[in-house]
Amino acid sequence: MSIQRAILFGARDLRLIEEPLDTDTLQPDQIYVETIITALSTGTDLGNYEGRSTEVPGAPDYPRPVGYSNVGIIRRCGSAVAQWAPGQRVFSLRPHQSAYIANQSDPLVLIPEGVDLAAASLAYLTQLGVASLRQVNYQAGERVAVVGLGVIGLATVGVATAMGARVTAIANSDFRRSLALQLGATQAYLAGDAPASIADLVVLTANPWPAFQESVHLARYCGRITVLGFPGRAQQPPAFNPLDPAWLYGKQLTITGAGFSPRTSNPPHEIAFNLARNLELIFDYMQMGRLPLEKIITHRYPWHDMKQAYELALAHSKEMAAAVFEWPAR
Repeated sequence: MSIQRAILFGARDLRLIEEPLDTDTLQPDQIYVETIITALSTGTDLGNYEGRSTEVPGAPDYPRPVGYSNVGIIRRCGSAVAQWAPGQRVFSLRPHQSAYIANQSDPLVLIPEGVDLAAASLAYLTQLGVASLRQVNYQAGERVAVVGLGVIGLATVGVATAMGARVTAIANSDFRRSLALQLGATQAYLAGDAPASIADLVVLTANPWPAFQESVHLARYCGRITVLGFPGRAQQPPAFNPLDPAWLYGKQLTITGAGFSPRTSNPPHEIAFNLARNLELIFDYMQMGRLPLEKIITHRYPWHDMKQAYELALAHSKEMAAAVFEWPAR
């Protein structure tokens, strides 16, 4: 049989190509999965689309697949597969492609019944927010500010609220400010309007230097800033010192890079929350109705029209929050 894959051959050169896939001779430990829906990351995916693929350390150059948020359904399993069964819905970090073959040891996560599949496709983008909170030892009830309300920022607002935080959101448009309030933010401001020193912990998801300055402004004395964005990406060096002693010494701030979760499979007593268990937590919140990420899905496209979404994101549309791509049932 043949499948469709999205491949970037260079800046804005996104092609949907057809490739063969042998699904008739599964190895004993293999699983055949058909894709239902994938999600667009307006951070990493968009940077790759713009031609800035290698800005992420260790990332491949072109040509390269694109996407890393895949929801699919298991159609067949090899004879030795005991953990999985046909008909189960799974989340994976596979790219935009219509089907794939995985090993049972690959990082697949079961999506519970009742979870909206389009919302489930945003799980890894949400997990980045969870990882950023864990990285600076977030405690329930702390005041968290989220600066930058792209899809990752909005998802972080939602999951931080579900984790018990009192969230302040900083937006660059009234539309995104409204979405943050729908996800549970207790306060939401336009950039530049928020009071100073109101957050124990700031999650920075935006790249522009003014967003970095706002994060420092929001953090209280001895506050923590966890950086999910790429400060200064595609910009000239700033006219200010990002490590100004008025911030690091005067406010005694902690600034931490974030986003990593261990991908190893291990018992909880060794590492309480690895990538898989973070994703399971997110799906639990969705199933309980505590994380309504379907509210931020503003655009849905058939898979063959995905370039339209990339172009809209490239134009920095304030009306685009999350975009997903629907793949046909086989």
